[in-house]
Amino acid sequence: MTGAIRRNGPDRDRVLPWLAVVGLIVYILVAVYDWRLPSHDGTSFGPVWAALSALSVATVRILRGRWEPVVVLAAMTAVAALLTDLVQLNGQFLRDLGIYVRAGEHFAAAVPVYLAAALTEAPVDMTTYPFLYPPPTLPFAAILAALPRPFVDAGWLVGSGLAAVWGLRLVGLSTRWALAALLWPPIFQGLYVGNVAVPAFVLFAAAPWFGAGLILAALLKPYSAIAGLWLVHQRRWGQLGLGLALIAALALVTLPLVGVDLWRRWIDGLRWYAVSQPAVPALLALSLGAYLPGWLQLAAAVGAIGWSWLGRGLDGLARFGVATVVGSPSLFAHGFVVALPAFLALRPVGLWLAIGITSVAPGLGWWLSIVLVVVASVVGGLRRQTGGPWPGAYGTV
Repeated sequence: MTGAIRRNGPDRDRVLPWLAVVGLIVYILVAVYDWRLPSHDGTSFGPVWAALSALSVATVRILRGRWEPVVVLAAMTAVAALLTDLVQLNGQFLRDLGIYVRAGEHFAAAVPVYLAAALTEAPVDMTTYPFLYPPPTLPFAAILAALPRPFVDAGWLVGSGLAAVWGLRLVGLSTRWALAALLWPPIFQGLYVGNVAVPAFVLFAAAPWFGAGLILAALLKPYSAIAGLWLVHQRRWGQLGLGLALIAALALVTLPLVGVDLWRRWIDGLRWYAVSQPAVPALLALSLGAYLPGWLQLAAAVGAIGWSWLGRGLDGLARFGVATVVGSPSLFAHGFVVALPAFLALRPVGLWLAIGITSVAPGLGWWLSIVLVVVASVVGGLRRQTGGPWPGAYGTV
C-alpha cells in the first residue's frame, strides 16, 4: 500500500500540470472562437494562436531538449498575450487620458465636469465617457489640459510604464520579467488607453513599506479603499492615519479651487453613473455586476473581504487585491492588475494558468483566475511553499 501511494503521488504531480495545459488550450480556443486578427474582418484568432503556439513550443523543445508543462503553458500564454495586444491596437489610443484632459479643460472653463443625467447609450468617442474622480484631482487634470498634448501623451505613457515596472519590481519580479509583464493584457491595455490604474498599481505594490498609499489610491479609484482594510487588519494605525491625513490635506488645499458644490456634483455624478449602468452594459465591463444581480455582487464582495481577512500578513494584502477586483462596480481589464500578487503566490503551473486565462478575450472567463486563487487558498499543493510576492518585505509586516 505504501509503495502504491508513493507511486501515485509522483504520477499525479506529472499528470496535473499536463491537464492544466489541455485546459488552457480548450479555454483559449473557446474564448476566442469569434475573434479576428487584426480586426473584425481579419483572420480567425484561434488557428493563428494554435499555429504560433505549436511553433513556439517546438522551438522550446529543440532548445531545451525536453517537454515541460510549465514551459508549454508559458509559451502558449505569451503568444496569446501578444495576439490580444495586437487586437487592442484597434481601440482608441489613450482614450482614458483623453477623459482626464477633457475634464481638466471643462474645469478650467467652468463648464460642468460630472455626469448630470443618466446615459442611455455608450458614447462613440470614448474620451467623452464620464469623469468619475473626486474634485481634488481636477486641478491636476487642468494642468494636463494646459500643456501641449503630444508632451502630455508621451509623458503619461512613459511615466505609467516606469511606474508599472517599479511596482512589478516591488512585488518581486526581476527587471527582465517586469518588462515582459508590460505585455500582459491587463497592463498593456491600461498603458494603451492611458488609465490611471497602471501607475496607481505602484501604491498597492508599495503597501508593505508605505501603507498610506492604499488610502491615497482611493482618491483615484474609490473602490480601492477595499485594499485599505488591510491596514486595519494589520493594525497599522499610523499608516492608516497618515493616508487619511494626506487625503484630508489635499482636499483642504484644493477646496479654494474646486469649492464645495463640486463635491456634491461628484456624488451626484456617481449616482447617475450607477443608474446608467443597467442601460449601458459597457459601463459595467467585466465587473460581476455585468453577470450577477446587484445584491449577489454585494454578497460576493462581502465574502471576498471576509476571505481576505483570513489571510495573514502579506498573504492578506494579496487577498485584499483580489477583493478589490471582486468589489469593483465598474471593472476593465486593467483592474485585474492588483490581483497579480495573488497570482504570484501560486505555484508555477497555477501562475501561468492564471496569466493565460487573463491573456485572451476579456469576459466572464477571466473570473476563473479569481476562482483559481480562492481554491488555491484552501487546497494544499497549489500555492508556493516559499517565495511569492513581496520577497523583500517580510520583515516589515
